[in-house]
Amino acid sequence: MNPIKPSAVRAIVLSCLALPVGAGLAWAGSSQPYEKLAADVAPVLVTVKFVLKLGGRFGDSENESEITGMMVDPKGLVLCASSKLGVPRRFGSATPTDIKILVGDDTEGLEADVLARDTELDLAWVKIKKPPEKSFLHLDMTKTAEPKLGDALFSVRRMAKFFDRTPTVSDGVLAGRTKKPRDLLVPGGALNIEPGAPVFTSDGAFVGLVVLQLPEDEEMEGNPMAFFAMGRDLANGLILPAAQVVKATQRAGQIAEDEEDEDEGDETPAAKGADAKHDTKNGDENDDDDDDD
Repeated sequence: MNPIKPSAVRAIVLSCLALPVGAGLAWAGSSQPYEKLAADVAPVLVTVKFVLKLGGRFGDSENESEITGMMVDPKGLVLCASSKLGVPRRFGSATPTDIKILVGDDTEGLEADVLARDTELDLAWVKIKKPPEKSFLHLDMTKTAEPKLGDALFSVRRMAKFFDRTPTVSDGVLAGRTKKPRDLLVPGGALNIEPGAPVFTSDGAFVGLVVLQLPEDEEMEGNPMAFFAMGRDLANGLILPAAQVVKATQRAGQIAEDEEDEDEGDETPAAKGADAKHDTKNGDENDDDDDDD
């Protein structure tokens, strides 16, 4: 019998992300903040357009893609899910090129580069090359929340271009919390679980970002059938808590500042192109507050 390849397992898991995972919650009354959340969050959600170059044993190809990102800095720093932006793995390469950021009603887009990635956390940061003088509307990451089991959660996303990228709000509850492979919030109900979707409380506090968490290829090769058995857990989107998102974004912001210093002629030792253009790999390795059990 031929061994099951990690790439096949990943393909099955990724295909499951399109499946519904629960019925909607029946909220009583009209006090739930759908309209306010849509109005407040939609302006910071941007469209990241790019050409994804795929390389593999059967040849190369290019596909035009677009995903939703979130502006997290007034100078043009955009946060999105690394898995949605093309993830380089051993079974092939996936490189985003010709990246443009569409803000508001813009249909042309502003040129951008991938600044940094943290593939362990499934986060990626894209930086607009030449932002306009006017500051961008961005998410206030100082207003965060730590929900409790059963608390209501809300997520905002934009639909596809065919539907005019209309913002929509979904709801759910906090159904659980993991400690391994790291601290992650488990959503329940009909909350949008698309990687890269921001999650909020009813009063608009940032809870975290939906991410995709998959074992490394080596783990899958060791016991692939075990991962088939936990397919539902792997396919369901999980929420990376706000504290981790903020901490990782601060690291990315520092990279951006270091690059700006280099452009101005300041040879800052901490600014290294390799770090800025590739995986930061800082996920949990340097976090003193991680659970080591």
